[in-house]
Amino acid sequence: MDGYVRITPQSVGDHLREDFLPDYDLKAPTFAKRLGVDRQRVVRLLKGARCDADMALRLAAFFGTTPEFWMNLQSAYELGIAERDAGDKIRGEVEPPDSA
Repeated sequence: MDGYVRITPQSVGDHLREDFLPDYDLKAPTFAKRLGVDRQRVVRLLKGARCDADMALRLAAFFGTTPEFWMNLQSAYELGIAERDAGDKIRGEVEPPDSA
């Protein structure tokens, strides 16, 4: 993708660690308790594990956002990883209809 600036995709956990949790001065055990999940689930999320719909609902309820906000962050992260890892290769393999 010539002409594009490549940035490192950020996971939901990255956003939580950098943009949300510091404002609330929360550590994983307290955050997990307030979300109603076990600590390990929060630790995995903060380390980059996938944010599923259940967690998106919990994060939305906690932060006063929407579940779509969290799912969109997850989707953007996954697309960013796919683009970084295979975007050029995929574009080289795919033959659009107008090139047939």
